[in-house]
Amino acid sequence: MVDRAYLRRALLRTGGVVAAVGLAGCTGDPTDGTDDRDEGGETETATDTASDSDDQFGSTDATGQVTLLSSGDSPDIAVEPSVTVADEFVTSDSPALLRVDVDNPTDDPVTIGEYRAVVFQYVASSDQRYTLLPHSDRSTDGVPERTRPTYPTADGAACWRLTEPIAVTAEYGTVEVPAGGTLTAFVGLYPDATAETCLPAGTYRFKTTYTTAPLEQTSDGTATDESPSAEWGFSLEVESL
Repeated sequence: MVDRAYLRRALLRTGGVVAAVGLAGCTGDPTDGTDDRDEGGETETATDTASDSDDQFGSTDATGQVTLLSSGDSPDIAVEPSVTVADEFVTSDSPALLRVDVDNPTDDPVTIGEYRAVVFQYVASSDQRYTLLPHSDRSTDGVPERTRPTYPTADGAACWRLTEPIAVTAEYGTVEVPAGGTLTAFVGLYPDATAETCLPAGTYRFKTTYTTAPLEQTSDGTATDESPSAEWGFSLEVESL
C-alpha cells in the first residue's frame, strides 16, 4: 500500500490549514488550453477512446463527452505516467472520469512526489477552467474502487460546475511505488466555479511535475535541487451532446 512521507505542512491562509484547489499540484502556465492540441512531443490518441467500465452507475442521460486527444512522451525519470478515459460521458450520476497510472518499470522501489499531483488530483487545466478531483483512493495494491464523492456543485441535471473552492491541505507528501508496480487513481473532471456554463466545450491541457528520490528535506521543507524531476501531461477535448 501507499507509503506517504510528509515533508512539509504550511498554512496557505492566515489562521487556516486549507487552500483553494487551484493552488495544489502543478497547474501549468495560465495559457489558453485550446492552443495545446498540437504541442510537440505528444502522442496522438484515437478519438474513440473506450471506457473501461461504461455506464457504471446505470445512467443514460449523457450531456457531454470527453476524449483524450494526446499525451506526452514518457518523462526521462524512473516512472512512466499514463492516462486513459475511464468514463467518457458526463451524466447526472457522474462527471467524466479519468484513470491515471504511474508505472515503475525498474527493479527497485521509487519514491515520487507530490503524492496527489502525480495522479493529477487537484490539478487544474492550464486556463483554470477545469479541475481534476479525486474519485478514488491512491493505490499501489491493485486498481482502487471508484467512489462518488460529494463536491459543492451547481444545481441542475448533469451540472458538475463547482460552486466554491475545494479546501486542500497544504503539504508535500510522497508515495513509494514498488519495483515493477503501479500507482493508480481515478479523477473526475469538474468545471471551475467561474466557468460560464456547466460544461465549457473546447480543448484543455493538464500537466504536473514528477519528482523522484532522493527527496531530502531542506531547511525550508522543500525537496533538494538534486532530486530528478520532469513535467508530463495530456490534452482533453470536451464536447456538449
